[in-house]
Amino acid sequence: MAQDMQAGNDREVARPDSHLAFAISLMEHLVVPTFVLDAEQKVVIWNRACERLTGIPSSEVVGTRNHWKAFYEESRPCLADLVAMSALEQMATLYAAADKPGEPSYGVHAENWCWMPRRGQHLYLAIDAGPVFDASGRLIAVIEMLRDITEKHVAQIKVEEQASQLKAHFEEQQRETELARRILEHQVRSDLMAQAGVQYAVIPANNFSGDMVLAARSPAGRLYAILADATGHGLSAAVSVLPMVQEFYRLVDLSTPLAVMIESINFLLANSLALGRFVAAAFVVLDEPAKQGEIWVGGVPNALMFDAEGKLARRFESSNLPLGISKASEIAGSIESFTWDRPSRLMLVSDGIVEACNTDGVAFGEARLIATLEGALSGETMVTALGQAMQRYLQGTVAHDDMSMLGIDCS
Repeated sequence: MAQDMQAGNDREVARPDSHLAFAISLMEHLVVPTFVLDAEQKVVIWNRACERLTGIPSSEVVGTRNHWKAFYEESRPCLADLVAMSALEQMATLYAAADKPGEPSYGVHAENWCWMPRRGQHLYLAIDAGPVFDASGRLIAVIEMLRDITEKHVAQIKVEEQASQLKAHFEEQQRETELARRILEHQVRSDLMAQAGVQYAVIPANNFSGDMVLAARSPAGRLYAILADATGHGLSAAVSVLPMVQEFYRLVDLSTPLAVMIESINFLLANSLALGRFVAAAFVVLDEPAKQGEIWVGGVPNALMFDAEGKLARRFESSNLPLGISKASEIAGSIESFTWDRPSRLMLVSDGIVEACNTDGVAFGEARLIATLEGALSGETMVTALGQAMQRYLQGTVAHDDMSMLGIDCS
Protein backbone atom coordinates (compact mmCIF):
# COMPACT_ATOMS: atom_id res chain seq x y z
CA MET A 1 0.00 0.00 0.00
CA ALA A 2 2.88 2.30 0.80
CA GLN A 3 4.22 1.68 -2.68
CA ASP A 4 0.82 2.51 -4.25
CA MET A 5 0.65 5.76 -2.28
CA GLN A 6 4.15 6.68 -3.41
CA ALA A 7 3.23 6.01 -7.08
CA GLY A 8 0.15 8.24 -6.71
CA ASN A 9 2.32 11.02 -5.28
CA ASP A 10 4.75 10.64 -8.21
CA ARG A 11 1.89 11.02 -10.68
CA GLU A 12 0.65 14.17 -8.89
CA VAL A 13 4.15 15.63 -8.99
CA ALA A 14 4.56 14.75 -12.65
CA ARG A 15 1.15 16.12 -13.71
CA PRO A 16 2.22 19.85 -13.85
CA ASP A 17 5.18 18.95 -16.01
CA SER A 18 2.92 16.99 -18.35
CA HIS A 19 0.51 19.93 -18.54
CA LEU A 20 3.36 22.29 -19.35
CA ALA A 21 4.66 19.93 -22.02
CA PHE A 22 1.19 19.70 -23.51
CA ALA A 23 0.82 23.50 -23.50
CA ILE A 24 4.21 23.91 -25.18
CA SER A 25 3.36 21.23 -27.76
CA LEU A 26 0.00 22.88 -28.39
CA MET A 27 1.69 26.25 -28.88
CA GLU A 28 4.25 24.73 -31.22
CA HIS A 29 1.58 23.27 -33.47
CA LEU A 30 -0.77 26.24 -33.59
CA VAL A 31 -1.60 27.26 -37.15
CA VAL A 32 -1.31 30.90 -36.07
CA PRO A 33 2.30 32.23 -36.06
CA THR A 34 3.14 32.61 -32.37
CA PHE A 35 6.16 33.24 -30.21
CA VAL A 36 6.53 33.52 -26.41
CA LEU A 37 8.91 35.67 -24.39
CA ASP A 38 9.81 35.10 -20.76
CA ALA A 39 9.88 37.89 -18.20
CA GLU A 40 13.39 38.80 -19.36
CA GLN A 41 12.17 39.16 -22.96
CA LYS A 42 13.98 36.07 -24.16
CA VAL A 43 12.30 33.78 -26.66
CA VAL A 44 11.08 30.55 -25.11
CA ILE A 45 8.77 29.39 -27.91
CA TRP A 46 8.97 30.08 -31.65
CA ASN A 47 6.34 27.85 -33.23
CA ARG A 48 6.41 26.25 -36.66
CA ALA A 49 3.87 28.68 -38.12
CA CYS A 50 6.14 31.51 -37.02
CA GLU A 51 9.05 29.80 -38.75
CA ARG A 52 7.05 29.62 -41.97
CA LEU A 53 5.98 33.26 -41.71
CA THR A 54 9.44 34.66 -40.98
CA GLY A 55 11.72 32.12 -42.65
CA ILE A 56 13.76 31.91 -39.43
CA PRO A 57 14.02 28.57 -37.60
CA SER A 58 13.37 28.47 -33.85
CA SER A 59 16.95 27.33 -33.21
CA GLU A 60 18.19 30.81 -34.16
CA VAL A 61 16.01 32.76 -31.77
CA VAL A 62 14.98 30.58 -28.84
CA GLY A 63 16.95 31.65 -25.77
CA THR A 64 17.86 35.02 -27.34
CA ARG A 65 16.43 38.53 -27.60
CA ASN A 66 16.91 38.58 -31.35
CA HIS A 67 13.28 38.03 -32.30
CA TRP A 68 13.17 41.59 -33.70
CA LYS A 69 15.49 40.49 -36.52
CA ALA A 70 12.63 38.50 -38.03
CA PHE A 71 10.65 41.68 -38.65
CA TYR A 72 12.95 44.70 -38.76
CA GLU A 73 16.39 45.70 -40.06
CA GLU A 74 17.31 47.66 -36.94
CA SER A 75 16.89 46.75 -33.29
CA ARG A 76 13.55 47.87 -31.88
CA PRO A 77 11.00 46.43 -29.47
CA CYS A 78 8.22 44.17 -30.69
CA LEU A 79 4.72 44.42 -29.26
CA ALA A 80 5.45 41.61 -26.78
CA ASP A 81 8.45 43.62 -25.53
CA LEU A 82 6.26 46.66 -24.86
CA VAL A 83 3.88 44.47 -22.85
CA ALA A 84 6.79 42.97 -20.89
CA MET A 85 8.26 46.43 -20.22
CA SER A 86 4.87 48.03 -19.46
CA ALA A 87 5.73 50.58 -22.17
CA LEU A 88 2.48 50.58 -24.10
CA GLU A 89 2.66 54.36 -24.56
CA GLN A 90 5.23 53.69 -27.32
CA MET A 91 2.67 51.84 -29.47
CA ALA A 92 1.45 55.00 -31.17
CA THR A 93 4.93 55.87 -32.46
CA LEU A 94 6.12 52.35 -33.29
CA TYR A 95 3.07 51.01 -35.15
CA ALA A 96 1.06 52.12 -38.18
CA ALA A 97 -2.16 51.37 -36.30
CA ALA A 98 -2.72 50.57 -32.67
CA ASP A 99 -5.77 50.25 -30.45
CA LYS A 100 -5.82 51.99 -27.13
CA PRO A 101 -5.54 49.16 -24.60
CA GLY A 102 -8.56 49.23 -22.31
CA GLU A 103 -7.21 46.47 -20.07
CA PRO A 104 -3.48 45.88 -20.78
CA SER A 105 -3.59 42.75 -18.63
CA TYR A 106 -5.83 41.16 -21.27
CA GLY A 107 -3.65 42.05 -24.23
CA VAL A 108 -3.16 44.70 -26.89
CA HIS A 109 -3.53 44.90 -30.67
CA ALA A 110 -1.48 46.71 -33.31
CA GLU A 111 -0.73 46.60 -37.03
CA ASN A 112 2.45 47.42 -38.88
CA TRP A 113 4.45 47.05 -42.07
CA CYS A 114 7.35 44.71 -41.38
CA TRP A 115 10.42 43.97 -43.49
CA MET A 116 11.01 40.23 -43.41
CA PRO A 117 14.76 39.90 -44.12
CA ARG A 118 14.73 36.16 -44.74
CA ARG A 119 11.74 36.41 -47.08
CA GLY A 120 12.97 39.59 -48.73
CA GLN A 121 9.57 41.26 -48.69
CA HIS A 122 7.35 43.63 -46.76
CA LEU A 123 4.31 42.20 -45.02
CA TYR A 124 1.56 44.02 -43.23
CA LEU A 125 0.97 42.13 -39.98
CA ALA A 126 -1.84 42.21 -37.47
CA ILE A 127 -0.27 41.65 -34.06
CA ASP A 128 -1.80 40.68 -30.74
CA ALA A 129 0.20 40.38 -27.53
CA GLY A 130 -0.89 39.41 -24.04
CA PRO A 131 0.80 38.83 -20.69
CA VAL A 132 0.80 35.62 -18.63
CA PHE A 133 0.92 35.93 -14.83
CA ASP A 134 1.53 33.36 -12.12
CA ALA A 135 -0.76 32.83 -9.14
CA SER A 136 0.87 35.73 -7.27
CA GLY A 137 0.34 38.14 -10.18
CA ARG A 138 3.95 38.14 -11.29
CA LEU A 139 4.62 38.33 -15.04
CA ILE A 140 6.12 35.10 -16.28
CA ALA A 141 5.65 35.30 -20.04
CA VAL A 142 4.20 37.32 -22.96
CA ILE A 143 2.55 35.66 -25.95
CA GLU A 144 2.60 37.38 -29.34
CA MET A 145 0.42 36.14 -32.22
CA LEU A 146 0.79 37.32 -35.81
CA ARG A 147 -1.45 37.36 -38.88
CA ASP A 148 -0.41 38.26 -42.40
CA ILE A 149 -3.13 40.66 -43.65
CA THR A 150 -1.05 42.23 -46.43
CA GLU A 151 -3.49 41.37 -49.21
CA LYS A 152 -6.45 42.70 -47.25
CA HIS A 153 -4.61 45.87 -46.26
CA VAL A 154 -3.44 46.59 -49.81
CA ALA A 155 -6.98 46.06 -51.07
CA GLN A 156 -8.26 48.42 -48.39
CA ILE A 157 -5.71 51.05 -49.41
CA LYS A 158 -6.83 50.75 -53.03
CA VAL A 159 -10.47 51.09 -52.00
CA GLU A 160 -9.64 54.17 -49.93
CA GLU A 161 -7.65 55.65 -52.81
CA GLN A 162 -10.49 55.00 -55.22
CA ALA A 163 -12.97 56.47 -52.73
CA SER A 164 -10.75 59.53 -52.39
CA GLN A 165 -10.51 59.90 -56.16
CA LEU A 166 -14.27 59.49 -56.53
CA LYS A 167 -14.83 62.10 -53.83
CA ALA A 168 -12.43 64.48 -55.56
CA HIS A 169 -14.16 63.90 -58.91
CA PHE A 170 -17.56 64.37 -57.30
CA GLU A 171 -16.51 67.59 -55.58
CA GLU A 172 -15.01 68.88 -58.83
CA GLN A 173 -18.18 67.97 -60.69
CA GLN A 174 -20.24 69.73 -58.02
CA ARG A 175 -18.12 72.87 -58.38
CA GLU A 176 -18.43 72.76 -62.17
CA THR A 177 -22.16 72.08 -61.89
CA GLU A 178 -22.64 75.04 -59.58
CA LEU A 179 -20.61 77.28 -61.88
CA ALA A 180 -22.60 76.13 -64.91
CA ARG A 181 -25.86 76.68 -63.03
CA ARG A 182 -24.86 80.22 -62.11
CA ILE A 183 -23.90 80.96 -65.70
CA LEU A 184 -27.20 79.61 -67.01
CA GLU A 185 -29.24 81.40 -64.36
CA HIS A 186 -27.41 84.62 -65.10
CA GLN A 187 -28.57 84.41 -68.72
CA VAL A 188 -32.23 84.65 -67.71
CA ARG A 189 -33.10 88.22 -66.72
CA SER A 190 -35.12 87.88 -63.52
CA ASP A 191 -35.80 91.62 -63.53
CA LEU A 192 -37.44 91.40 -66.92
CA MET A 193 -39.42 88.35 -65.81
CA ALA A 194 -40.76 90.36 -62.85
CA GLN A 195 -41.68 93.31 -65.09
CA ALA A 196 -43.53 90.95 -67.43
CA GLY A 197 -45.86 89.92 -64.60
CA VAL A 198 -46.14 86.25 -65.58
CA GLN A 199 -46.34 83.23 -63.28
CA TYR A 200 -44.05 80.34 -64.02
CA ALA A 201 -42.24 77.33 -62.58
CA VAL A 202 -39.44 75.16 -63.92
CA ILE A 203 -38.84 71.83 -62.16
CA PRO A 204 -35.71 70.03 -63.45
CA ALA A 205 -35.51 66.25 -63.51
CA ASN A 206 -31.76 66.57 -63.03
CA ASN A 207 -29.33 69.26 -61.89
CA PHE A 208 -30.11 71.25 -64.98
CA SER A 209 -33.32 71.84 -66.84
CA GLY A 210 -33.75 71.60 -70.58
CA ASP A 211 -36.96 73.60 -70.10
CA MET A 212 -36.76 77.37 -70.07
CA VAL A 213 -39.30 80.16 -69.57
CA LEU A 214 -38.54 83.67 -70.83
CA ALA A 215 -40.67 86.78 -70.67
CA ALA A 216 -40.03 90.47 -71.27
CA ARG A 217 -41.80 93.64 -72.40
CA SER A 218 -40.89 95.63 -75.47
CA PRO A 219 -40.26 99.39 -75.22
CA ALA A 220 -43.89 99.89 -76.31
CA GLY A 221 -45.13 97.63 -73.48
CA ARG A 222 -46.06 94.51 -75.49
CA LEU A 223 -45.56 91.26 -73.58
CA TYR A 224 -43.39 88.59 -75.19
CA ALA A 225 -43.10 85.11 -73.62
CA ILE A 226 -41.59 81.75 -74.54
CA LEU A 227 -41.86 78.30 -72.97
CA ALA A 228 -39.09 76.15 -74.48
CA ASP A 229 -38.35 72.44 -74.03
CA ALA A 230 -35.08 71.09 -75.46
CA THR A 231 -34.49 67.45 -76.39
CA GLY A 232 -33.70 65.33 -73.31
CA HIS A 233 -32.85 66.84 -69.94
CA GLY A 234 -29.80 67.79 -67.91
CA LEU A 235 -26.85 69.95 -68.91
CA SER A 236 -26.88 68.99 -72.60
CA ALA A 237 -30.53 70.02 -72.87
CA ALA A 238 -29.91 73.24 -70.94
CA VAL A 239 -27.08 74.16 -73.30
CA SER A 240 -29.40 73.55 -76.26
CA VAL A 241 -31.78 76.34 -75.22
CA LEU A 242 -29.03 78.74 -74.19
CA PRO A 243 -28.39 80.27 -77.67
CA MET A 244 -31.96 81.55 -77.91
CA VAL A 245 -31.89 83.55 -74.66
CA GLN A 246 -29.93 86.61 -75.70
CA GLU A 247 -31.52 86.53 -79.15
CA PHE A 248 -34.96 86.66 -77.53
CA TYR A 249 -34.06 89.71 -75.44
CA ARG A 250 -32.53 91.42 -78.48
CA LEU A 251 -35.61 90.85 -80.60
CA VAL A 252 -37.96 91.99 -77.83
CA ASP A 253 -36.00 95.20 -77.46
CA LEU A 254 -36.54 95.77 -81.18
CA SER A 255 -40.31 95.09 -80.86
CA THR A 256 -39.87 92.39 -83.48
CA PRO A 257 -43.02 90.88 -85.01
CA LEU A 258 -43.70 87.37 -83.73
CA ALA A 259 -43.18 85.70 -87.13
CA VAL A 260 -39.76 87.31 -87.54
CA MET A 261 -38.80 86.35 -83.98
CA ILE A 262 -39.71 82.70 -84.54
CA GLU A 263 -37.85 82.52 -87.85
CA SER A 264 -34.78 84.23 -86.40
CA ILE A 265 -34.56 81.95 -83.35
CA ASN A 266 -35.25 78.88 -85.48
CA PHE A 267 -32.45 79.81 -87.89
CA LEU A 268 -30.07 80.35 -84.95
CA LEU A 269 -30.89 76.96 -83.41
CA ALA A 270 -30.80 75.10 -86.72
CA ASN A 271 -27.23 76.31 -87.23
CA SER A 272 -26.01 75.77 -83.65
CA LEU A 273 -27.60 72.55 -82.38
CA ALA A 274 -26.02 69.14 -82.87
CA LEU A 275 -27.67 66.68 -85.22
CA GLY A 276 -30.79 65.19 -83.65
CA ARG A 277 -31.23 68.08 -81.22
CA PHE A 278 -34.21 70.44 -81.36
CA VAL A 279 -36.26 72.71 -79.13
CA ALA A 280 -40.03 72.44 -78.78
CA ALA A 281 -41.55 75.78 -77.87
CA ALA A 282 -44.59 78.03 -77.57
CA PHE A 283 -44.41 81.77 -78.27
CA VAL A 284 -46.93 84.35 -77.05
CA VAL A 285 -47.18 88.09 -77.75
CA LEU A 286 -49.85 90.21 -76.04
CA ASP A 287 -51.01 93.73 -76.82
CA GLU A 288 -52.92 94.21 -73.58
CA PRO A 289 -54.45 97.65 -74.25
CA ALA A 290 -55.89 96.35 -77.51
CA LYS A 291 -56.88 93.00 -75.89
CA GLN A 292 -55.20 91.16 -78.75
CA GLY A 293 -52.63 88.40 -78.85
CA GLU A 294 -50.70 86.02 -81.07
CA ILE A 295 -49.55 82.51 -80.26
CA TRP A 296 -47.42 79.85 -81.96
CA VAL A 297 -47.09 76.30 -80.62
CA GLY A 298 -44.53 73.83 -81.94
CA GLY A 299 -43.82 70.50 -80.26
CA VAL A 300 -45.04 71.29 -76.74
CA PRO A 301 -48.55 70.35 -75.51
CA ASN A 302 -51.51 72.41 -76.65
CA ALA A 303 -51.74 75.89 -75.14
CA LEU A 304 -54.94 76.47 -73.16
CA MET A 305 -56.99 79.62 -72.61
CA PHE A 306 -59.47 79.92 -69.73
CA ASP A 307 -62.26 82.47 -69.38
CA ALA A 308 -63.18 84.69 -66.45
CA GLU A 309 -65.09 81.81 -64.79
CA GLY A 310 -62.06 79.55 -65.07
CA LYS A 311 -63.53 77.33 -67.78
CA LEU A 312 -61.60 76.22 -70.84
CA ALA A 313 -62.44 78.69 -73.59
CA ARG A 314 -59.96 77.81 -76.32
CA ARG A 315 -57.28 75.28 -77.19
CA PHE A 316 -54.32 76.29 -79.37
CA GLU A 317 -53.16 73.15 -81.12
CA SER A 318 -49.50 72.16 -81.28
CA SER A 319 -49.40 72.06 -85.08
CA ASN A 320 -45.84 73.23 -85.84
CA LEU A 321 -42.46 71.54 -85.97
CA PRO A 322 -40.10 72.19 -83.05
CA LEU A 323 -37.34 74.76 -83.56
CA GLY A 324 -33.96 73.79 -84.98
CA ILE A 325 -35.14 70.97 -87.25
CA SER A 326 -35.58 72.92 -90.47
CA LYS A 327 -34.02 76.16 -91.69
CA ALA A 328 -37.06 76.92 -93.83
CA SER A 329 -38.49 80.39 -93.26
CA GLU A 330 -42.11 79.24 -93.47
CA ILE A 331 -41.87 77.68 -89.99
CA ALA A 332 -43.74 80.67 -88.54
CA GLY A 333 -46.69 80.21 -90.89
CA SER A 334 -49.17 78.85 -88.31
CA ILE A 335 -49.44 81.80 -85.95
CA GLU A 336 -52.90 82.12 -84.39
CA SER A 337 -54.44 85.43 -83.39
CA PHE A 338 -56.91 85.79 -80.53
CA THR A 339 -58.76 88.45 -78.57
CA TRP A 340 -60.48 88.67 -75.21
CA ASP A 341 -63.18 90.97 -73.91
CA ARG A 342 -63.07 89.78 -70.30
CA PRO A 343 -60.12 88.80 -68.10
CA SER A 344 -58.72 85.47 -69.30
CA ARG A 345 -55.74 83.31 -68.58
CA LEU A 346 -53.31 81.43 -70.83
CA MET A 347 -51.53 78.29 -69.67
CA LEU A 348 -48.50 76.76 -71.41
CA VAL A 349 -46.79 73.59 -70.20
CA SER A 350 -43.98 71.28 -71.33
CA ASP A 351 -44.61 67.63 -72.10
CA GLY A 352 -42.98 66.75 -68.76
CA ILE A 353 -46.28 67.80 -67.15
CA VAL A 354 -48.73 65.78 -69.22
CA GLU A 355 -46.40 62.76 -69.44
CA ALA A 356 -45.55 62.65 -65.71
CA CYS A 357 -46.57 59.23 -64.31
CA ASN A 358 -47.79 58.36 -60.83
CA THR A 359 -46.85 55.26 -58.86
CA ASP A 360 -49.17 53.16 -61.05
CA GLY A 361 -47.45 54.35 -64.22
CA VAL A 362 -50.48 56.40 -65.37
CA ALA A 363 -49.66 59.67 -67.14
CA PHE A 364 -51.12 62.94 -65.85
CA GLY A 365 -52.58 63.71 -69.29
CA GLU A 366 -54.30 66.74 -70.82
CA ALA A 367 -57.75 65.91 -69.43
CA ARG A 368 -56.45 65.94 -65.86
CA LEU A 369 -54.49 69.11 -66.65
CA ILE A 370 -57.64 70.90 -67.79
CA ALA A 371 -59.66 69.65 -64.82
CA THR A 372 -56.95 70.84 -62.43
CA LEU A 373 -56.84 74.34 -63.94
CA GLU A 374 -60.63 74.65 -64.10
CA GLY A 375 -60.78 73.65 -60.45
CA ALA A 376 -58.27 76.29 -59.34
CA LEU A 377 -59.54 78.23 -56.33
CA SER A 378 -60.52 81.86 -56.64
CA GLY A 379 -57.45 84.06 -56.25
CA GLU A 380 -55.12 81.12 -56.78
CA THR A 381 -52.75 81.26 -59.75
CA MET A 382 -52.89 78.42 -62.24
CA VAL A 383 -49.19 77.74 -61.69
CA THR A 384 -49.72 77.30 -57.95
CA ALA A 385 -52.75 75.05 -58.44
CA LEU A 386 -50.96 72.91 -61.04
CA GLY A 387 -47.76 72.68 -59.00
CA GLN A 388 -49.66 71.40 -55.95
CA ALA A 389 -51.67 68.98 -58.08
CA MET A 390 -48.47 67.54 -59.57
CA GLN A 391 -47.00 66.97 -56.10
CA ARG A 392 -50.11 65.09 -55.00
CA TYR A 393 -50.21 63.07 -58.21
CA LEU A 394 -46.56 62.00 -58.20
CA GLN A 395 -46.58 61.12 -54.47
CA GLY A 396 -42.82 61.35 -54.25
CA THR A 397 -42.17 59.60 -57.56
CA VAL A 398 -39.23 61.15 -59.39
CA ALA A 399 -40.32 62.80 -62.64
CA HIS A 400 -38.62 61.32 -65.70
CA ASP A 401 -38.50 64.65 -67.53
CA ASP A 402 -38.20 68.35 -66.79
CA MET A 403 -41.52 70.03 -65.98
CA SER A 404 -42.29 73.65 -66.71
CA MET A 405 -45.41 75.80 -66.73
CA LEU A 406 -46.16 79.38 -67.73
CA GLY A 407 -49.31 81.25 -66.75
CA ILE A 408 -50.20 84.58 -68.41
CA ASP A 409 -53.08 86.83 -67.38
CA CYS A 410 -54.94 88.49 -70.22
CA SER A 411 -56.37 91.36 -68.19
